[in-house]
Amino acid sequence: MKTQFSQRITLLLLLVLAISFSCNRENNIAPEQDLGLLIQTNSGEYNKLMAARETFDGTPFEIKEVVRTGNTLKIQVTGAGGIENYKVVWDGLLLESYPMQAKLVVGYDVPDGVQDAMLHNYTLEVDLQKLFGSVANASDVTVQVSNGSKKQDTVVDPDGSTSSPK
Repeated sequence: MKTQFSQRITLLLLLVLAISFSCNRENNIAPEQDLGLLIQTNSGEYNKLMAARETFDGTPFEIKEVVRTGNTLKIQVTGAGGIENYKVVWDGLLLESYPMQAKLVVGYDVPDGVQDAMLHNYTLEVDLQKLFGSVANASDVTVQVSNGSKKQDTVVDPDGSTSSPK
């Protein structure tokens, strides 16, 4: 009787562990190409881009403006290359303050060392609700957008107002 009871408890524990590991959200969601723009959730890539901006030796770009309309974030950048060389990376974390906060970084990848000396203007568009999914209501989240080529940060509130923290 005791053996049968302990076997059931063991089986129940294994089932609970299996369910908990299968429900664990991996923070390395596959990148999604969205209208030529790479948008991804990856804490490792986010941390790499943020650390690299201290000693960035690639082609710098400028974030000219960040505009939020509803759940759509439009990031105006001026830089080299094509829009397909830019990416927006979310670290996958939502800071549970009020309002909730999320951090994004814009990165630029030079394909095979090709340099384009001409500066171009691009609009990187991010659907925040699609990015956050069911984890949060995007209209309640404040978003910090960082430049991956230099220290330049912009905070966008849910109402669309922006500020630049020091």
